[in-house]
Amino acid sequence: MTRVAGTLITDQAELDRVIEAARAQHRIGLDTEFMRERTYAPRLCLVQVAIGQEVALIDPLAGVDLAGIAELVADPEIETVLHAAKQDLEIFYLGFGTKPVNVFDVQLAAGFAGLGASLPYGRVVEETTGTRLEKGESYTDWCRRPLTEAQMRYAGDDVRYLIQIADDLLIRLRQQGREDWAREEMRVALEDENAYAGDPDEAWRRVSGRGSLSGRQLTVLVELARWRERTAARRDIPRGWVLKDVALVEIARRRPRTKGQLKAIRGINEKDAERMSPEIIAAVGRGLDAPEVAQRPPPPRAAQARARMLSGLADALVRARSQHAGIAPELVATRGELEAVVLDLVTTGVDDSGHRLLRGWRRELAGQAVLDLAQGRIAVRAIPRPPYVEEVPLGV
Repeated sequence: MTRVAGTLITDQAELDRVIEAARAQHRIGLDTEFMRERTYAPRLCLVQVAIGQEVALIDPLAGVDLAGIAELVADPEIETVLHAAKQDLEIFYLGFGTKPVNVFDVQLAAGFAGLGASLPYGRVVEETTGTRLEKGESYTDWCRRPLTEAQMRYAGDDVRYLIQIADDLLIRLRQQGREDWAREEMRVALEDENAYAGDPDEAWRRVSGRGSLSGRQLTVLVELARWRERTAARRDIPRGWVLKDVALVEIARRRPRTKGQLKAIRGINEKDAERMSPEIIAAVGRGLDAPEVAQRPPPPRAAQARARMLSGLADALVRARSQHAGIAPELVATRGELEAVVLDLVTTGVDDSGHRLLRGWRRELAGQAVLDLAQGRIAVRAIPRPPYVEEVPLGV
């Protein structure tokens, strides 16, 4: 059966009607289509809303005021249902200062319900409703007008099933006793405005390759990354178009003080060096004058080797507990997070607040067991049936 495309809304009065209908329902499905390949901030091209059986496609390029939609996202009396919600919510935070509340992410919920972590939307739809969606418009230019019937149908499908999916997953979560854990994760991951703020002072933490820098070089990188972030935002271009990470790290490593020294660094073309050298050299100077970024001394090699070995056992433990609970292990902890917890334990001791594995539902599910394993209170042994390892209490 051919699915009907949603209604394209280009009129403010019609949009206001949709917003009022959403308030009456106390629940909406929401998705956005945007472009950000050539800009710093995403350019919003389309907003899709599902209210009951109605699907509305809202055209921001027609000049309608989306503030009412942003207010819905911030209203604790209205549940906003999305899939992989982070980027959609970021758009409303950046555009309207909207702090999201009462969010239900069906991708996260699917992970807690045992369907797998990070499932694409089409897979979640198929697993919960049995419907197979068309994939033809995945890489379309959503800012080009007019939209085709195929584009509108594809965009409508992105929200058409959200409420139904959420209802199905909620039933599963309640049967498994996992609703509280899922909702806790959604609050922590999606309703904290710090996740969307993009603080220039913290931009250096997103620069790949920084791990090889010394304390002073890292201090210079902090200033360079802050300058790049502000420059990209001011010019509304991707940060990589200002300077790529590899060039930023090399500048921090070599700390040029003249235009000639800057031009000698690989990865910076002469035109960019000419145009940006005063700002780059000034940022380097600020980094050289600033207090050095504090770095923890590297742990002894023996501690690192012990942590790597223990984290392998901890990974098996986490996977076994996740499988037993019907939760995707990727939601619980990565191998890197496990290594960090164990390394802290075998060196300076564990600071619970620094590891999400040791907070909330994660600690209840597996975090405490990881501590017990690392401290010798339990062991794991192989068994011939799923999940193929089991815990053995030790008398210590």
